[in-house]
Amino acid sequence: MDDDFRISLSRHKGMLIIALASLFLAAYFFYPFMDGIILGTVFAYVSKPIRDRFRRKNRTGVLIAVLCIVFPILLVLGLGMIEIANQILLLARNQEAIRAALAAFTDQATRDLDPWVEELLAGGMENIARIFGPIAASIPVLHMGRAASLAIINFVISIPVCYFMLLEGEGLVRSMISLLPESDKHAFRRYIRRIDSILSGIFIGTIYTSILGSIIALLVFYAFDMPKPFALASLVFLAGMVPFFTSWAVIIPLSIYRYFIVGAEGAALFLFFSAALIYLPSELLIKPYLIASRSFLHPLLIMLSFLGGAIVAGIGGFFLAPAIMGTIVGIYQVRRDEIALAKP
Repeated sequence: MDDDFRISLSRHKGMLIIALASLFLAAYFFYPFMDGIILGTVFAYVSKPIRDRFRRKNRTGVLIAVLCIVFPILLVLGLGMIEIANQILLLARNQEAIRAALAAFTDQATRDLDPWVEELLAGGMENIARIFGPIAASIPVLHMGRAASLAIINFVISIPVCYFMLLEGEGLVRSMISLLPESDKHAFRRYIRRIDSILSGIFIGTIYTSILGSIIALLVFYAFDMPKPFALASLVFLAGMVPFFTSWAVIIPLSIYRYFIVGAEGAALFLFFSAALIYLPSELLIKPYLIASRSFLHPLLIMLSFLGGAIVAGIGGFFLAPAIMGTIVGIYQVRRDEIALAKP
């Protein structure tokens, strides 16, 4: 069978070259939408457990699974990014008014402190305004608008990609396996199963807990009358995506903010409810079970993959880098097990 496969490859070498060239050309044309394709594939991956609650070929079940993942992300992250963008534009257009508001806030917050502490904090707030005000004003609005438009287009593209990957993804994998020699199919399936387990732990655990934490955070922020709750909830979502950052990266600064606004009692109450409702269910109960028990990856590797991928390649890299890392670790683990079984 292997000899027949090699003979077939040699006979169709020209067609394989044309096929590879066509594939690279298609990738070039699809490159602007690569973030949407990668995002849709990840959405399909994390929607699969919901889809499996229904019949596998049921289009209604696939659609419900897509909506269960996409709608909360669109609600929290989409509206949050709109609020953040509006605040950046507001900062760029109203620098003097913001400086005056910061001065008034500092004066109120430091009224009962020693004069030298008050002067230190006031100077620090003024320096922050002087540094970040011109930076915000120098942001190229047209470029930011183009990037935002492309991000919206990619998010829209990710929805049909997610739907069709859920509907036909397994068939695509089976078609790829059918092209392999018979002797290699069983080994390839072992690799696929191990990689699937690792990626399941990374993406399902991370995205599920981030969605849950951001929705609970939105309700908590509304209950405590925090400004721009959608923007803050979107930050909770993003912080929950990266190990070690988690929701504390948002909860602690907001608790400090509450301390200056309503005092120590209000800040402690906010910190308690935020930790009990946002942090504990997702970070201490759900995420360790889904990620640690299924991914077999060290949290440091996951963190570096998420952050490095985002810095190098944006949204697509944010999800693609952990997938590549999980694939490498999965291949290594299967080969290690095979070598261990082969030893006498």
